[in-house]
Amino acid sequence: MKRYKAAVVGLGRIGQEYDYDQHDDSVIATHASSYLYHPGFELLAGVDPIPSRQKRFEAKYGRPAYGDVKTMMDRHHPEVVSIAVPVAEHFPVFEQVIHGKPKAVICEKPIASSSADGRRMQSMADEQHCALLVNYMRRFEPGSIAVKNIIREGGVGEVFKGVVWYSKGLLNNGTHFIDLLCYWLGDVTDVEVIQEGRRWDGNGPEPDLCLHFSKTDVYVLAGREECYSIGEIDLFGSKGRIRYTGSGRNIELQRTVSAPVFQEYTVLKEEREIIPTDLKRYQWHVLEALYGHLAGRAELASDGWTAVKTLEVVELACRGAVKEMQ
Repeated sequence: MKRYKAAVVGLGRIGQEYDYDQHDDSVIATHASSYLYHPGFELLAGVDPIPSRQKRFEAKYGRPAYGDVKTMMDRHHPEVVSIAVPVAEHFPVFEQVIHGKPKAVICEKPIASSSADGRRMQSMADEQHCALLVNYMRRFEPGSIAVKNIIREGGVGEVFKGVVWYSKGLLNNGTHFIDLLCYWLGDVTDVEVIQEGRRWDGNGPEPDLCLHFSKTDVYVLAGREECYSIGEIDLFGSKGRIRYTGSGRNIELQRTVSAPVFQEYTVLKEEREIIPTDLKRYQWHVLEALYGHLAGRAELASDGWTAVKTLEVVELACRGAVKEMQ
């Protein structure tokens, strides 16, 4: 089995911290641990300007960590690089990484500070024949894939309406659910801002929206992170209902049936079909998909182009605009 040499740029939460105290593969929630446990990759090094993060990386993974990208790239020449830095740094870090001619880059979401920069990143990757995977990890998680297949095969009929609850800002958490809706339902055709809302932590917009897809209207509503985190999707179809709760840890399917007493009525079955999920190991599934792509077996479910479409929706929402997208 071929193993790709990998490195992580950015050793914060998604880089290494979320599962830092985990010592087996039952939880794989960071780039560093996914490279450690997936047999198709070999973790070579990390990069972070904060010395304490470098030390933590070296202590757990036994690999060197550097303060800058250039030094790491010159010394190790990784084939795969994860970019897990703040969004404002995505584009400048990507520029440094792509010059090293990696085979693939995994970039955290959203792809960049602007859709224009996102398009430039994908174009640069195409020129270098480099795969660019944007880490909307739910597109690679088995439960989310199962939902897509159920919808595509007509398992709940025509999905005519949906409701989403998100918290912690549209750019931070809301973008995950917008992207997942695009994965399930196709491209957004219109963005309607229902209420401007407040700003999470004084910065990130938290609007209430109605997203229009070709056959589906989805209401996207902001919760309050300081009260409790929330991430839920409720999809209503002509033949059933899908509930996606706990940010994706739990997925339930209810199909329609004739009412047991008043049979002229159609109701939802009381019995719920549980769709298995593996959200605790989401980053492993991302690498599994990337490995298959590098082996020529499949296209990526999330790349620069799909991520740019999602960012364009977010940009429209943040500007309070209503616009038809082609």
